[in-house]
Amino acid sequence: MKELAIFMDCVKKTLNPTMEAWKNSGKKIIGYVCTNVPEEIILAAGMLPYRIRAPESREVSESDRYLTYLNCSYCRHLVSEALGGKYDFLDGFVGTNGCDQMRRISDIFRAAAFKERIEERCFLTEFIGAPRVPFDSASEEYYKGEMTRMKEKIEEFSGVEITAEALREAIKRVNDARRLLHELYALRKTDVPPVSGAESLAITIAYSCMPKDAFIAQLKTLLNGLAGRVAVPKYRKRIFLYGSELDDPSWVQVIEDQGGIVVADGLCFGARMFWDLVDESLEPMAALARRYYTRWPCPRVTDRKGRQKRVREVIRDWKVDGLIGERLMFCQPWGAERVATEMESRETGIPNLWLDREYVLGGVGQIRTRVQAFLESME
Repeated sequence: MKELAIFMDCVKKTLNPTMEAWKNSGKKIIGYVCTNVPEEIILAAGMLPYRIRAPESREVSESDRYLTYLNCSYCRHLVSEALGGKYDFLDGFVGTNGCDQMRRISDIFRAAAFKERIEERCFLTEFIGAPRVPFDSASEEYYKGEMTRMKEKIEEFSGVEITAEALREAIKRVNDARRLLHELYALRKTDVPPVSGAESLAITIAYSCMPKDAFIAQLKTLLNGLAGRVAVPKYRKRIFLYGSELDDPSWVQVIEDQGGIVVADGLCFGARMFWDLVDESLEPMAALARRYYTRWPCPRVTDRKGRQKRVREVIRDWKVDGLIGERLMFCQPWGAERVATEMESRETGIPNLWLDREYVLGGVGQIRTRVQAFLESME
């Protein structure tokens, strides 16, 4: 399907054609590594927010000077690509305390990968701290302060005043994209979903790296053309995919090739990235702080009950038969979440299978065998 192929092709490269066109028009691109960073502020300054990935990376020798094999391979691949000049198209980088290893990435980017450009004052660096505790007003005010400092730093770098009106327009544009993704996910509730889990992940990844206007136009075209389409005519079970950083649709395809269909997810490049909207009726900065603080939390936030509630709702509404969890090796937060999810399955009765993986797809044979056994156990 041509409309889907555009998204699938978009996520294969670090610098995709829509980003190249943006850059060639003289506009700036700002990278970030976690959904704690409010992309609306970057967008309001006329710059493109780009969530950094390493889809073309195959080895991590460059990163060995700063990281060890005990660091997660997502972080190692990002550092290796940055040191090798793969992200030289970026005009800035906003780090965050998503986890200790992600925080370390920010240090290396500033101290090594982009050091010369920072010293020449032609590269933006900023860091935003996000609360780890369940919602409280003091932490929300702190988060708003972090976002305000980020806004001021971006204004200084870009020479553009980020007005309240510009923020409202950016919020509306991003919300429009999120609403379309909600429509896409709603279609997956049907008995014969028109898109597979691998295709859906490619679309949400594209959301994180395409200019929003181009993404919105392309997704509208896709949604209009999905009527009557059946992604997987015959499947064995409906799967909820849950876990850590995953930006490779081919990994999901391995699962679906065994007869399961991923109808919903709780991934940071999937539903957790776009699920919650910004309240457009509030003052913009307050609305951003509220949305990013109260959104679907990942295990870095100590709100286990909030995550449990979200997962149960999705499993119920998307008629899920089983949960498959994926965890990057050496990811401590998701190691804890795995244990909690396995314990919870005894209460909910939802079968679950957890798979450890590296950033680059490997061990396909083992994945196939374990997924096949999991699907058979539910039958």
